[in-house]
Amino acid sequence: MTQMEKIRSKTAGRTLEEVSSVSRKNAVLIPLVETGGEPGILFEVRQSGIRQGGEICFPGGRIEENESAEEAAVRETSEELLIPREKIEVIAPMHAMTGPGGAKISSCLGILYDYEGTYSKQEVERVFCVPLSWFVSHKPRISDASMVVKTPEDFPYELLPGGKNYPWHSIPRRFYFYETGGGVIWGITAQLLYHCLEVILKDDTEMTRNEQEDRENCP
Repeated sequence: MTQMEKIRSKTAGRTLEEVSSVSRKNAVLIPLVETGGEPGILFEVRQSGIRQGGEICFPGGRIEENESAEEAAVRETSEELLIPREKIEVIAPMHAMTGPGGAKISSCLGILYDYEGTYSKQEVERVFCVPLSWFVSHKPRISDASMVVKTPEDFPYELLPGGKNYPWHSIPRRFYFYETGGGVIWGITAQLLYHCLEVILKDDTEMTRNEQEDRENCP
């Protein structure tokens, strides 16, 4: 067997392998609740004593071994909001993206039944709800920024063409900011929220836009 034939034999039937696969995988639930006779989205404010304290987020956390994203989202929601799992209905998977820290985050949309405002004080400082109608008429502030490469002091620049002047590519990222009465929603939570709203409010948003145009065109 020739060297080329050996290589062909070693790679026969091979599928694409991710060398830098994401080791940390998280899942969140975008929880719908009834508020004032209409559906709204529930948000958590993280307890100040934990990582990223004070940030607004959806309930969720790490996906455990042999657990699906939806199962993880329900488990974490049950633990953080102190409600039975049977009171949580997942109605659809939504979106997955990679956060700034490199973890893959999957979201799903769900409904909370008979929720009475409970939460674990170890993880959550408070909760608040924003009606879906608010998002129809309040668009997020959008800002584009670039994430830059940061290297350690002992990085071997001497091996690169141009040394310390090597032209690293910056990583573009879009940020969304929702300025609600409960606080500013931004970061990965706002990204997941934005894409979710694009799906569930598509017709409502279009209707609102048409109504606005009709009013502007009235004599």
